[in-house]
Amino acid sequence: MTETHQNARTVRAVFRAEAFVRNGRWHLEVASLDREPDTGDTEALLVTLWPVGDTPDGTGFPTVSLREQLHENGFALADPAQGTGGWTPTGDRGHYTAACHPTGETTA
Repeated sequence: MTETHQNARTVRAVFRAEAFVRNGRWHLEVASLDREPDTGDTEALLVTLWPVGDTPDGTGFPTVSLREQLHENGFALADPAQGTGGWTPTGDRGHYTAACHPTGETTA
């Protein structure tokens, strides 16, 4: 009889990150897309960041700084090569979105 081994698959919870300008400041919001809230996932996180004129990356969309903020809060972009450094404009001025996942992976 042949012996088979299965590797534990990596499970990543799916989250949506949104970066937007409100009242002259950049904000970063991360929300869970998990439809089962009893799993203990973070449901939402909102971080108020820099004034629009004082972004660490200079003027424009602060791609690198937002990625660093995500990482500091325990998340990583799902596809950093997509759109503008992993972020996609939503069509609203100063509003971007990206899929992300927690940096601490768990196995099932």
